[in-house]
Amino acid sequence: MMRIANHVVLLLSALLVLSSCLPLDKEEEVRAELSGLVYLAQTRRFTSKPTCTAAIFDLASSSVRSQAVRIVSDVRSGLRLVKSGRVVAFDVPGANPNTVSEQLMSISLEEGMGLLSSFIGPSMACMDDQFQLDAYYALMSEQSLTIYDPANNAIMLLHRSARLLFFMRGNV
Repeated sequence: MMRIANHVVLLLSALLVLSSCLPLDKEEEVRAELSGLVYLAQTRRFTSKPTCTAAIFDLASSSVRSQAVRIVSDVRSGLRLVKSGRVVAFDVPGANPNTVSEQLMSISLEEGMGLLSSFIGPSMACMDDQFQLDAYYALMSEQSLTIYDPANNAIMLLHRSARLLFFMRGNV
């Protein structure tokens, strides 16, 4: 009996080690998820590790699919939708995604931290220096809008003039 228990423990340990090596996402699954939200073209970069995914996609259009994404022009309206688990595009006049996240945290620290953690985790583990620089540019640009999917712990930065979508997801 003890011998069987030892084998079960070893088997479970091996499965745990193997599962920690699997990526969080597969590119084709992320593309399928995003195709309902935006108009994707090709993939520029895609990295997925057990704790995060970060990707850059070219876009065929700088618009969002409004039937799947609620577009809001103020953070308070977006917060109500985020709390109900809806995918929200924050298109706040005069505000870049960084400003939107700051405003969100000042209203609701919990929801703001959720959005922030979707960006910070992948930026540390799944992005090289150039990727981080490009994502920072999008984060600070008023040409970008923030799309937040709280149910899937994903944040997207849609840079309109460059027609790029930065996708980040952490396993937090």
